Amino acid sequence: MKITLPLLLAASLLALEVKADSPVTRLVPSTNPGIVIEGRYAATEDGSVRLGFTGTTLHFRAHSRELAMRVKASSDEVYFDVGVDGAEPVRLRAQAGEGEYRLLEEPAAADHLLEITRRSESWQGTCEIRGFVLGPEGALLDPPALPERKLMFIGDSITCGAALDIRPNDPLTGKTAHGDETSNARLSYGKLLAKRLNAQCVLVSYGGRGVIRDWQGIRKINNAPQFYELALPDDPSCLWRQNSYAPDAIAICLGTNDFSQGVPDEKEFVNAYVEFIRKIRRDSPQARIFLLDSPMLMDAPGAIPKRTVLHAYLMEIAAAIKEPGVQLAAVSHYAGIPGNGHPTRADHEAIAAELEPQFRAALHW
Repeated sequence: MKITLPLLLAASLLALEVKADSPVTRLVPSTNPGIVIEGRYAATEDGSVRLGFTGTTLHFRAHSRELAMRVKASSDEVYFDVGVDGAEPVRLRAQAGEGEYRLLEEPAAADHLLEITRRSESWQGTCEIRGFVLGPEGALLDPPALPERKLMFIGDSITCGAALDIRPNDPLTGKTAHGDETSNARLSYGKLLAKRLNAQCVLVSYGGRGVIRDWQGIRKINNAPQFYELALPDDPSCLWRQNSYAPDAIAICLGTNDFSQGVPDEKEFVNAYVEFIRKIRRDSPQARIFLLDSPMLMDAPGAIPKRTVLHAYLMEIAAAIKEPGVQLAAVSHYAGIPGNGHPTRADHEAIAAELEPQFRAALHW
């Protein structure tokens, strides 16, 4: 299946045109040294990369007239943002199965910079980027240099950027079960903050998960202490090489889902969170660690003050760690929109703005 995406025509999802044939012939594997991958992935023997975490971005430069991406997706709900030469990225929806998606088609060959970001969440499906197909005259150029500073954000759907890319008159509205197309890791607070701080950004986040239980109260599942260890969050056999990315700072935004079914036991939650931080410290002994408040939890009148309780737990966790390299980072409450409490796009921008001075002060950036 070959599919054309007229990338330079608009910055919204366009109708996909199936093409019967194509002169594009030469496949460059995704693990080619000319392609720099920012984020977690699992490489295969044939040069493909498998993606499960949101926000992973492939950066590369190519001299070509035409370019396509070959992707195998496990579902119809795997989305990418495709950016070319700094223009507003276009949303690309990969269909279940293997397909070839044209990213570039121009009258003459030229140099181009491409950034391809997995925008959808882990539970929406895995994908395998088999490689990039260049025309006969095409070639990869020297890869772009990424910032030296490195950040990591560990969290749930908030950190994934769930429900923040809601567009008026979106052509996909109503065509998916949960408005899944509105998730966009590229616009999440972590990615925005990294851009403000001129840093790389890796998201280790999974919607609905927590420290000890998920939003339904399920404990026997890959919650944060488990999926943190992995290259693919639902594949326990696929471990991530922790020494391959050494962050200068790590932000943890967890607790929203642990509190979904009521306030978790203080001792159990605090102890589990402390052990999780110790696991992170094992892998990143020099990183500054920030414990973030939940921007979704609130103190509702007449109800248990979940926001206040979580903050008290975080204070207790920081005190138990007993090291200056672990600190709380204040984040305000954001109401989202009616029917969806996730922070909006403007809210994510505000969260990044809140965190920027706190990160700069602690990291001397």
